[in-house]
Amino acid sequence: MTDPIRLAQELVRIPSPSGAEGDLADHLLRVLGTFADAERGPLGAVVAKVSRGDGPTVMIEGHLDTVPGGDEDAWTRGLYTGEIAEGRLWGRGAADMKGAIAAQVAAAAVSARDIRGTLFLVYVPYEELVEGAVLSRVLDQVGKPDLVVLGEPTDLRLGIGHRGRAVVRLTARGKPAHAAMPHLGENAIAKMVEVLPLTFDLLLPEDPLLGEETATPVAIGTSDGGPVVPEECWVLIDRRISRGETPESVLAPYESLEVEARIERVELTAYTGEKFGAECFFPAWWMNPDHPWVVRAREALGAPPMRVWRFSTDGVESCARRGIPTVGYGPGDETLAHQADENVLLADIEKAAAAYRKLLRTVLVPGERPAPPAERRVRRRRR
Repeated sequence: MTDPIRLAQELVRIPSPSGAEGDLADHLLRVLGTFADAERGPLGAVVAKVSRGDGPTVMIEGHLDTVPGGDEDAWTRGLYTGEIAEGRLWGRGAADMKGAIAAQVAAAAVSARDIRGTLFLVYVPYEELVEGAVLSRVLDQVGKPDLVVLGEPTDLRLGIGHRGRAVVRLTARGKPAHAAMPHLGENAIAKMVEVLPLTFDLLLPEDPLLGEETATPVAIGTSDGGPVVPEECWVLIDRRISRGETPESVLAPYESLEVEARIERVELTAYTGEKFGAECFFPAWWMNPDHPWVVRAREALGAPPMRVWRFSTDGVESCARRGIPTVGYGPGDETLAHQADENVLLADIEKAAAAYRKLLRTVLVPGERPAPPAERRVRRRRR
């Protein structure tokens, strides 16, 4: 029998920042291989399958990677020691989301013989940087499940959606000159300094269910040429977007500014050595609480309160892009994610494991697959 607390501690003790998830993937493959057909999937994803008879197909999903640990001096407890104290598991990834992975795996290990249908357990790398990008490759390979359950921290509530995310690169152009004679050039930094405050005054849409859009700069840089007036300055804007937004609609408010604007694109290398690219546009999604799969999942989990996340998840691929019914459930307080002294309550890991056991035994049974209801239309405020 897999102990979710012990497994969560083991997972926290294996550092897995984005792009370096290999050791964690290897460990999970060994654990999952004791009760499921487990293999390394596209871009290093961990893909395990249990199939027993006729019934629905459910995918339990999460991510292997964490954000970097940051300054170790900011941690009052060990960064990767997996310390247990005060009824909590401490360390990077404890809340986001190794406690949830442990609860999911422990529940599946106990329930594997009881299910009727197909269960996928999928854990992807690089979610922290490009949510949905690796899950997309996995779904292309395994097909469309009836239900996806994300293990992101929900504080044991039921996640039914969130705003999307878009990364906008703004570039100001200037004219180079010797820094000793700045009047002969045009400083791109000065130009960006003038423009950037205007980006805070943009009238952004509000989604009645997911909340108002936000925009904040998260990175800035210039051309590096020594004592030279910079000819280029760039800023990355993190936009949290409502349903119905497109790359074109996201870029539209920046057209009147004296800068270039485009959706950021990144080129990444998985820990397996595979290279892939991703556009940093991740659409919003929301599940109707009356959707039969939401109702079924919620009842199976013990009727927890519903909520929307403040951050973005792999649901941008499963639900927003592919229309697969998707919900989220996991231990952990989302406000502790990405912080020093990240931690999760041990009792919540155990509660999550028990809830996942009930979910698998209740949902993965023979029966008619429910049809979705009509979704509500999104009301948008004019810009």
